[in-house]
Amino acid sequence: MHNAVRNFEKYFKDECCLRSDVSCQACSDQAECPYRIVFGQILSTDPEVVRKHQKPPLPFVFKISVSNENTSGVDVGIVIVGDVLCYVSTFHNAFMRLVTSLKTEHVSLEVDVAGKWCLDYHDSRHELDTALQPLIILSSREILLNSPVSDTIRIIFETPARLLSGGSVMHSMDFGVFIRAQMRRCSSLFAYYGGGELEMNYGAMSDSAERVVLVDGNIRYSMPQWSKRTNQAGLLGAAEFSGLTDGMLPLLSLGSYFNAGKGAVYGLGMHRLESV
Repeated sequence: MHNAVRNFEKYFKDECCLRSDVSCQACSDQAECPYRIVFGQILSTDPEVVRKHQKPPLPFVFKISVSNENTSGVDVGIVIVGDVLCYVSTFHNAFMRLVTSLKTEHVSLEVDVAGKWCLDYHDSRHELDTALQPLIILSSREILLNSPVSDTIRIIFETPARLLSGGSVMHSMDFGVFIRAQMRRCSSLFAYYGGGELEMNYGAMSDSAERVVLVDGNIRYSMPQWSKRTNQAGLLGAAEFSGLTDGMLPLLSLGSYFNAGKGAVYGLGMHRLESV
């Protein structure tokens, strides 16, 4: 499924494109086109936003994991960020197109959708009807304000995290690199799709990150069981860190919704936190 969702852009475009006879650049509908708004990574008209964040990230991420309730199934979640939530039905229909393509391309597989749910702040499932209701919308500010209070955290990477340092993928865990990557990711998503800037002292937090201590850990650079592609290898496992300062845990709590590192949009770098 991690490989299949990389084709999601195609199905999203197929779902919303009304002018397949012309290119996107020549299309008279491009200003209001959901495909362009979601996948165009359009630069802000505010030069300060561009200076701070440069090219915007894509405003969604996939969460993919083996179902706890059915070991033969896969849970596929989509976190949709900010303004593009108004296209939730397009996201849904595009994903259903992707599922249909799997049935066609892999006739030996029994592919079916067992159910559709929306998760709340506590990860409790709420079943959606055919109109995708009741849709629960989470607030970034609420996540930040209601994160646990602790100076020790356990980070569990459930899919490979391809963290970059100096342009290269890291083969060992570095807390400072990790939290700075999450700072950039969260602040950019918030600036482009959340209508403002996150109120955090990034400089102080970045400096303090160098004093966070690894207490215990077993994070290793390795291949996931579901792939033999070297470009999908990354950091897997769990580690406990102590010495977190104010603001770190709220930021990491928010960042856990968006995955981490290269390939985060399509399910890499999925992780969860446990306060200790």
